[in-house]
Amino acid sequence: MKSEMIRDLFQSQEMARKKYLRPQFLELGLTVGQGQPRILANLQKYGPQTQRKLSDLCHLDVTTMSRTLDRMEAAGLLAREDNPSCRRSYLICLTPLGEEKARRVQEIFLRYEELLRDSLTEEERAALCGALQKITDRLLSEAGGQEGQQ
Repeated sequence: MKSEMIRDLFQSQEMARKKYLRPQFLELGLTVGQGQPRILANLQKYGPQTQRKLSDLCHLDVTTMSRTLDRMEAAGLLAREDNPSCRRSYLICLTPLGEEKARRVQEIFLRYEELLRDSLTEEERAALCGALQKITDRLLSEAGGQEGQQ
């Protein structure tokens, strides 16, 4: 199998994932490309978080996170509250509207995960997870090695 076929399959899978998830998130009024569904899901799962911790959980850079949080706050989905353990930071919290949207996001993610799970046998899932972890580790290793070269 040619390596370009692997790349093409990754791109096709990503496009199919977006085609499946995007309309459902847009129906909820969420902006997908900015990580809003992930932010809501992580706040629901882990509770109030600092912006830095939330950025790490969602794999978003701090600048993107800041702009997205501003938009989500303006939309009434979240609020910034004083952080009792650090006067220089805030805790990002879900509002009641944010809680409702987060619950619906979790339902969408659950249906997506069920679709993925039901598409493969247990053995296929184990093999796929192992292969994806190897690829992820290699990419992170290569990315780490290049940071010092720039």
